[in-house]
Amino acid sequence: MSSPTLNYLIIDDLEQPPEQRVGTLVRLSGRRDSPKTRQGAIELVRKLWEEDLLPADRFANGIHQDSIMAVSEPTDTQTLLPVERGAQELCQLLNLQVTHQQTCQEARPLVSLVQAVLDNERSLTPEELELASDRKTGKLLQKVASSHAELSRFRDSMSGDAQLILEIIRADTPGDVAIESPESVTNGVSKASKA
Repeated sequence: MSSPTLNYLIIDDLEQPPEQRVGTLVRLSGRRDSPKTRQGAIELVRKLWEEDLLPADRFANGIHQDSIMAVSEPTDTQTLLPVERGAQELCQLLNLQVTHQQTCQEARPLVSLVQAVLDNERSLTPEELELASDRKTGKLLQKVASSHAELSRFRDSMSGDAQLILEIIRADTPGDVAIESPESVTNGVSKASKA
């Protein structure tokens, strides 16, 4: 039995439009996505780049946490029905949403500190100074940013098939459910007669 693997995509240049972005796919041994495995993926790509095993023009803006995203194991989506693809996307979206909300909840105590620094209208309290100098604070803020970015990127990449799951669930609730034929929706006009 092979050990579980994680797949990460390290994006070359985040300033490029999404459709023009390129990246490097990295596979690592591991059971779940974590800051430690992400850092391992970044270090592996840096090493490959430094050893000239990746094109020299890659990563002009550096490699950092915003450049990395976890990707699920590639599947043969041609054999999946849209509803099956939708279920996979919805499960991934739910996981990302939970991670993001939990991270934001964990960072909630930092609101007054962040607000004070951004507003620049008052000095920090001794408690806020201590919090600001704690390395965990910076890591937590990075974690909030990373989870938000990953959730946004995933939402942007979704096919729309996840909506089918909602439609299936709604159809199973009490109320008026009607099944319409294609002819009734198009008022009997066929595609051939529209042309």
